[in-house]
Amino acid sequence: MSSIESREQALIVGAPVIRARGEYYLSPHFGRAPFFAFIEVKGDKYRVLEVVENTHSRHEHGRGRGVIDLMLARGVNAVIALGIGYGAFYKLRDSGVKVYYPPVSGDLLPLNKAIEMLINKQVVEAVEPREIE
Repeated sequence: MSSIESREQALIVGAPVIRARGEYYLSPHFGRAPFFAFIEVKGDKYRVLEVVENTHSRHEHGRGRGVIDLMLARGVNAVIALGIGYGAFYKLRDSGVKVYYPPVSGDLLPLNKAIEMLINKQVVEAVEPREIE
């Protein structure tokens, strides 16, 4: 193992997901996603650490704060999402969490494909919120 590899830190990625046909896909709505997946990425390898229910998805007021607290409690330092609202985006960014957007195609994007896109630098680091209709 080279000295660069030995210093490589794991990236903990949070992703809003839905479950369909026995598989997880990125949810188009960050705060209203039914689940959040937490993935450890190290180099070109990754593993899903856990998938948890988003107990904040039904709350209209304060939903964003609860979701951000969940992300930070899990040690997330990156989020991959199709879209994210103003409040959540800036709260994450102000907490040092980077947000990444994969290309939007209109099709459901499987979680594993989204993570592979992140690893292969086929995502864009977000500079502003992006709402998905």
